[in-house]
Amino acid sequence: MPNTLDVSQPTSAERILSTALDLFAVKGYDATAVREICEAAGITKPTLYHFYGSKDGVLHALVTSGFERFGRLVESALQTPGTFRHKMKMVARGLFKSATDQPLYWRFMHSIVWAPPGTAPKTEYCQEFYEGVVGALAASAGQAVERGEISPGPIDIRMLILMGAIGEAATGYVISGRPKLTPELADALIDAIFDGWS
Repeated sequence: MPNTLDVSQPTSAERILSTALDLFAVKGYDATAVREICEAAGITKPTLYHFYGSKDGVLHALVTSGFERFGRLVESALQTPGTFRHKMKMVARGLFKSATDQPLYWRFMHSIVWAPPGTAPKTEYCQEFYEGVVGALAASAGQAVERGEISPGPIDIRMLILMGAIGEAATGYVISGRPKLTPELADALIDAIFDGWS
């Protein structure tokens, strides 16, 4: 007898987020109406309001989950055994895979972070999250200096170089499909940076 319970079906809450992500990434937050989200997700407005309270609540859930996912990726890479260089390769590989697997999510997150004032609600997590992630990477870099893995140098500048290189590659892919975000590119990028720090 076939199983009548299909566990692969997304819940209403998941459908709302998935649909809103698609619409926000393509049309923008401001230009997307609650009605459009509901129609595309196949749910009613009261259902959306039940789960998220408002369109702002949907946005907040998407941004929060995106930052949490990114934070877990960085935390997992930093806990990987090995050198700081190896850990940064894991960060780059993880971010490249994320951008390759979910380019709309990356496009959406960029649109929120870089939205002109007043066009989309800012969440309090943006700056706090960024500073937390960069702080964790900087602390790990400082420990690598103490262990003699990399030469002493200005950690804040190194974080700009590191985050800038990884972010530029991922953004380029999301915008134009280039460069192809392979593990080999992630490793080569980190090696090029770290060879200058050794």
